[in-house]
Amino acid sequence: MGKHVVSVSLGSSTRDYKREYTLGNEVVIVERIGTNGDMKKYKELIESLDGKVDAFGVGGADLYLVRGEKKYKIRDVWKKLIKNVKDTPIVDGGGIKSTLEGRIMQFAEEKLPEEVEESRSTLVTAAVDRWYQAESAWEFVGRKRKLITFGDLLWGFKLGIPLHTIKSVNRIGIILLPIVRRLPFSWIYPTGEKQEIHNPTFTKYFRKAKWVVGDFLFIKRHMPLDGMKNKVVITNTTTSEDVEQLREIGVKYIITSTPRVGGRSFGTNVLEAAIVAISGENRELTRVEYEEFLKKFKIEPILQKL
Repeated sequence: MGKHVVSVSLGSSTRDYKREYTLGNEVVIVERIGTNGDMKKYKELIESLDGKVDAFGVGGADLYLVRGEKKYKIRDVWKKLIKNVKDTPIVDGGGIKSTLEGRIMQFAEEKLPEEVEESRSTLVTAAVDRWYQAESAWEFVGRKRKLITFGDLLWGFKLGIPLHTIKSVNRIGIILLPIVRRLPFSWIYPTGEKQEIHNPTFTKYFRKAKWVVGDFLFIKRHMPLDGMKNKVVITNTTTSEDVEQLREIGVKYIITSTPRVGGRSFGTNVLEAAIVAISGENRELTRVEYEEFLKKFKIEPILQKL
């Protein structure tokens, strides 16, 4: 009998699915259930499934904000959503973010040398959401601050301030993350129907970048529909409809850090939960263990020309 993992998400239920995937010789039933931003419903649902499935993925949320090797627990997630989960291991995709996403820009550089030659100008929508991806981007631009913008204080913290070095992101993180982790989660990340709102802001940073990197919901929410032609979007958790929209507005390539199956890319939390379930370990795995499974299953990012 195959493993069963469930991604319980604060996101919209319109993106729900239930599918059967094969990883190596293992069959995994993967299910996503969105609660449309309803934290009470999320808590009730995940508690009702505790001990009945092989692993949980936290969707539409994160367990931690990350700054380098430092993790800050997001209070609302731990206290209001998963406090009573006792029997089923629960992950948020951080292990996959630290592996596949930690070398994503080097993958892009290898696969798209002609695009790199044109420009290395890069926008990272939020470093603390995907720290290892941000470090990969910093290395990609050769640590040249004129070529990169980190949007943590533009969109994440809504202060309207661009950052241009990973060091500056780190400094801000030392000050703000201990505070932010205690804020209501809806202040940190859009949930439910808010995820579907298109609200272009600070669009000049999208327009000047050749490479747009980050969480797709952040990108989709803030990107200018008339300013994305010939760009490369590096992201994850996209549906076939999302890809079609990017094609229509002129995006040239999309790279997802996880494989696409049935028109949809694996959410990092979903892939991580599937690996944990297959491992038989009733816990989050180490970075080395994730690397071993990724190598075993021959999992790597996916490049798609639009």
